[in-house]
Amino acid sequence: MDGMMASLAIEAATYVVLMVVFTLLAFVSRGRDAFKWSPELRQSALTNVLMLHIGGLNGVLYLLTIVPLISLYHTVGLPVLPETAWTHVPFVLKALVALLVYDFSMYWVHRWLHTSWLWPAHAVHHSDPELHFLSWSRGHFIEQFVIAACMVFSSTWLGFGIREIFGLALLQGLHQHYVHARLDWNHGFLRHVIVSPQLHRWHHAEVEAAYDKNFASIFPFFDLMFGTYYNPGSAIAVPTGIGNNPDNNVIALILHPFREWGRMLAERKRVSAAAETA
Repeated sequence: MDGMMASLAIEAATYVVLMVVFTLLAFVSRGRDAFKWSPELRQSALTNVLMLHIGGLNGVLYLLTIVPLISLYHTVGLPVLPETAWTHVPFVLKALVALLVYDFSMYWVHRWLHTSWLWPAHAVHHSDPELHFLSWSRGHFIEQFVIAACMVFSSTWLGFGIREIFGLALLQGLHQHYVHARLDWNHGFLRHVIVSPQLHRWHHAEVEAAYDKNFASIFPFFDLMFGTYYNPGSAIAVPTGIGNNPDNNVIALILHPFREWGRMLAERKRVSAAAETA
């Protein structure tokens, strides 16, 4: 009980710190408008926090999945680089390699999540009509598990230990909060090096030209390499969300992928039956 209370206190403190930091960044970007939270934005923020604890894996559970996933990796007998491979490698370079390998893996996992049968789970994350720094918390537990597995497997293959994987997960999480923030920054001459809030907002845009673009989480040059880079300019006013959007209904968001899969199976069955009788 004490451990749970301590965990909740840490999470609450984290939210407060994130709120202060991103409000200050928004103030630098947009001035006094940063302090104007519309009723829709407040509802979106509340939904995202609830989704983190009800519909997804909260911070503690997300981190707890790391240990069994590492165990699974070794049980299956997948390859691991020996620890000696990193003996003379500076820590910063080691971390950069880990992020590059993870983001390359996550780029393809992200594209996979945009395919027909996995899209319903990932669509929950895309459903936020008021994209902001808490939008990263809006994710279905199925998608969250896939992302955690990608992080663990790519890092374990490199021979990283649990403490290093925890550190990478924390760093990646902070960056994800940043790129979902209501900031119209494109990073200038670094725009092709580090994913910016502007670039990622286009990934969430309910604009046909932006569909299936900007899959990289950290390094946008992967999108440039594979032809999925899209950034025509300012994105702060583009609409976000998805068609048939469950919006801010937490229960509807949790059930969304299962309902969609049921609908897709029923449609496949209908088409098969029609083909048999033709």
